[in-house]
Amino acid sequence: MTTDMKIDMTIKIGGAAGQGIQTIGNLLARACRDAGFYIMAINDFESRVRGGHSFFQMRISDTPVHAPHHKVDLLIALNRETWDLHKDQLQEDGMALLEVPLDSPSKQAVSVEFSSLAKEVGSILYSNTVAAAAGLSLLGAPFDNIDALLSRQFAGKKADIIEKNIKAARLGYDAVKDIRFSRQPFSRTSDPKGQIMEGSRAIALGAIASDCRVAAFYPMSPATGIMQHLTEWTNHLPLVVEQAEDEIAAVNMVIGASFAGVRAMTATSGGGFCLMTEGLGLSAITETPIVIVDAQRPGPATGLPTRTA
Repeated sequence: MTTDMKIDMTIKIGGAAGQGIQTIGNLLARACRDAGFYIMAINDFESRVRGGHSFFQMRISDTPVHAPHHKVDLLIALNRETWDLHKDQLQEDGMALLEVPLDSPSKQAVSVEFSSLAKEVGSILYSNTVAAAAGLSLLGAPFDNIDALLSRQFAGKKADIIEKNIKAARLGYDAVKDIRFSRQPFSRTSDPKGQIMEGSRAIALGAIASDCRVAAFYPMSPATGIMQHLTEWTNHLPLVVEQAEDEIAAVNMVIGASFAGVRAMTATSGGGFCLMTEGLGLSAITETPIVIVDAQRPGPATGLPTRTA
């Protein structure tokens, strides 16, 4: 990549739940942030502990970005299903790193046995570190940057854990070092800008900055994270976070708190918001201001399951 070209590319990591997809995504995101790029990421996952297709998609740019781009420049596929589902999203000059070799070779696909390399270090658990380092190698990141990143990421762990992760990273990095990828953003880096933050945490911090004093909720993904982040501050600020028995109780608690004179909020998703509509009507006719965060998942009634949404 020449130095006068704009940097704007999308990386997608896919596999089954439990394969460490988010770990790979977080490592890549931190490395790109440290190199001075702007980042926008989405995390798509099954509502299960293991199995099912999940992916982490990240857009990196040298200018601020506020939305994902669904044409993929680099695909890191931890299983065959990821390639089958997302190969058509690859840019014409994009590249894929595959755990499993294809039956019919593709000029866009490179086989890297993440699991086998991880076993050389001592455990298949290191395969996500192998994959992350392979991806960063293609992007032109110096290995010293990855070494420093892993040392920070696993600070507080036993020295042996840090050492094995760095060794796994070296194996992944070297596995693709002779492959020339047309996009190498790390050839042009700058000072870090801002910090990496989940949307749910940003909303929680925004509420705290706005002097929210009461938050009532009934857990419903993907809104639950907002209230989880708010609870981290209850011992430091005059903030009460209450888990109600249902969404109807939550909205009425918020109305009561607001009527008593404090700023109050709740967070839910489409199905929970449907249950709050009577409370919304009460808030309107009594002119009692409340804040309801309706997070992503649509209703009506009990709402679509998170995955379907």
